[in-house]
Parts: sequence; C-alpha cells; structure tokens
Amino acid sequence: MQNVQLWGETLRLLVELAGTIAFALSGILEAARKRLDAVGVCAVGFLAAFGGGTLRDLLLDQRPFFWVRHVELLWGVLTLCVLAMLFLRSHHFALTERAIQWPDALGLGLFAATGVHEALVLDLPLLVAVLMGIITGVFGGVLRDVVCNQIPSAFNDH
Repeated sequence: MQNVQLWGETLRLLVELAGTIAFALSGILEAARKRLDAVGVCAVGFLAAFGGGTLRDLLLDQRPFFWVRHVELLWGVLTLCVLAMLFLRSHHFALTERAIQWPDALGLGLFAATGVHEALVLDLPLLVAVLMGIITGVFGGVLRDVVCNQIPSAFNDH
C-alpha cells in the first residue's frame, strides 16, 4: 500500500513538473515574442508557470504554496529562462503564435489534472474539483497574456 502511495505522489510531482516546464516555456516564448528584457522574460515565465497553481493553493487554503514546498521548481524555471534567452538570441528564431500554442496546450492539460487531483485529495465536491482544474490550468496563461497586453488566449474564440 505504501508503494502505491509513493508511486502516486511521484507521478503527481512529475505531472506538476512537466506542467510547470510547459507553461514556463509558453511564458518565455511569449515574452521573447514581445521582445521583453531579461527581467520581463523571467517575470512572464514565472507568472505562467506558477500563476494557476498559486491561485488554486490560495482558494484551497494550502500553505505553503506548491512552489515554496518544491523550491527546486523555482530554480528550474529560472534556469530555463536564462537558457531560453541565450538560445533564442543566438539562433534568431522567428516566434509565431503557433510555437506558443504547443507548450500552452500541454501545460493547460497537465495543470488541469493536478488541480482536480488536489481538490479530490481534500475530499471536496466534484464540481469544486472541476473548477480547481480549470483555474489551475487556465490562470497562468491568463496572467501571461494580460502582462503581455493581449486578450487571454483561453478566452479567445478562435
């Protein structure tokens, strides 16, 4: 039984890690597309990566926040920001809307799953679990888009 719990916790952390990386990339790519400086790239990357989970943790009264419990995620996103800036500058990629949609879609799906899981672990009603999934999956991208001065892609109908 303990092996199953350990395996489940490891799987949840891996999903959270993959979602964090995917959303951080979507934020970094959008910030680079908007030609933000290094501070802007890091800020947008962090907002996209941690915004939805932070709002989820606030609403579920979970302390400390998931990114405080797992500070290695902060270091990972910071490293990803620096590496991405160096890579994008040296290769002069033309960033398109389509390039941002892939990590955004992946992050949305993975974070929706973790949001639902966190609510179910707390034995909350199914409707609340679904809403926590939506909030966790969507809010980081909404913050990214608002800071980058555009209509959030999650609210756009095309």
